Amino acid sequence: MKVETVKELVERQPFSPFSIRLSNGAQYTFNNSKDVGAPKDYHLIVYFSENQAVMIDTDNIVEVFGK
Repeated sequence: MKVETVKELVERQPFSPFSIRLSNGAQYTFNNSKDVGAPKDYHLIVYFSENQAVMIDTDNIVEVFGK
């Protein structure tokens, strides 16, 4: 997955929900801007839920789809 694509999804205004699927089959849905965090280079994103935080290497993203 291109880093530019991830950056566009995270920074678009207004925020629009999206989901990602990883190479290991895991899937995460980002419903609002508070669900995602990233350093400036976007080579890593963090998924935040009510009870967990998951660090995701953008190289492992195989699919992105809107909600």
